[in-house]
Amino acid sequence: MRITRLRAHPLRNPDPGREATALVIVEIETDEGLTGLGSVGGFPVGAETIITRQFAPLLEGADPSDIETHWERLYDSLNRQGQRGTGVMALSGVDLALWDLLGKSVDRPVVSLIGGGSTRRVPVYLSSLSLRGRQDRQVLLDEIAQGRRQGFSAFKYFSVHGPADGERGRQIELNVLREIRSIIGPDADLMVDAHFGWDLPYARRMLDPLAEVSARWLENPIPIDDLAGYQSLARDGAVPLAAGESERTRFPFISLINAGVHYLQPDVNRVGGLTETLRICALAASHQRPVTPHQGWLHSWHLIAARANCPIGEYFPRRNPLPGNSLIWDALSGEPEANQGAVTIPERPGFGWTLDHAGLARHAPD
Repeated sequence: MRITRLRAHPLRNPDPGREATALVIVEIETDEGLTGLGSVGGFPVGAETIITRQFAPLLEGADPSDIETHWERLYDSLNRQGQRGTGVMALSGVDLALWDLLGKSVDRPVVSLIGGGSTRRVPVYLSSLSLRGRQDRQVLLDEIAQGRRQGFSAFKYFSVHGPADGERGRQIELNVLREIRSIIGPDADLMVDAHFGWDLPYARRMLDPLAEVSARWLENPIPIDDLAGYQSLARDGAVPLAAGESERTRFPFISLINAGVHYLQPDVNRVGGLTETLRICALAASHQRPVTPHQGWLHSWHLIAARANCPIGEYFPRRNPLPGNSLIWDALSGEPEANQGAVTIPERPGFGWTLDHAGLARHAPD
């Protein structure tokens, strides 16, 4: 089997005031009629050009099953523009499409190719919970209560207040977190994501209150380049730290481990694809670190099901209208919806996606 064409389908971001491209779908066609599908997430402006002009000439005519060799070849081709950033994001989508194609070529789901056997059910936490854009916080609390009734036993709250909002803003956050804990009960998990919005003194002040509400982890509390700050927060030990969604390739994760970050969070369709995430899982296992991939979707579910040190996944429910980071619901058919706090990997070869041509057309750039 040979690769005959490598295509990239950019999807327009529906969120006003944000990057023009929200998602790129990668399609690898072969001379035997099989097609592999992958995604490039994280608002990857420029990824389409890299895929079609730089990667396609290197892959077309090649055997698609030689995945690791292709990964290294494409990665090496990025050495002039820098082996991080959008180039690695573009590589992620191509790598995922190659894995999808491999599964289809042997008529097996990817999970069974990477050690998952018959594992199919993946525990997830309900994400995208925040006061942002809500006039009434009761709406947020009602959504969380509904999620609990639906069987979710883990929830992630996104902080919207930081140092600039002073003590009043901090107390608002803490009151909301206490109310969330009251709603979900003592046995459910509560994660908090500051999305790099705090500084070190503010983060230090938040640690003890977060411990009081039994936060499972504090995610991205300060800018990711402040490794000394992460190390300082980790030494406190009140709440485990989580980080890694903004990193590309396995190499920065060594620094995160050394800085005391406990939960490593590579994004499979940004960090370098499934090939690179498997390497990160091996690195994490050698340091007794769990990997909780940033952002769900089928590529993450297959990974989590196949790796013992991947305890839980992040679930973004289907919403109307869809935000930019959830366009995959429209672009690729086959994404499973959560049931009783878990997703079930479909019994289909590859990752289990099919291309939704109507969705691609609906979100195509103007």
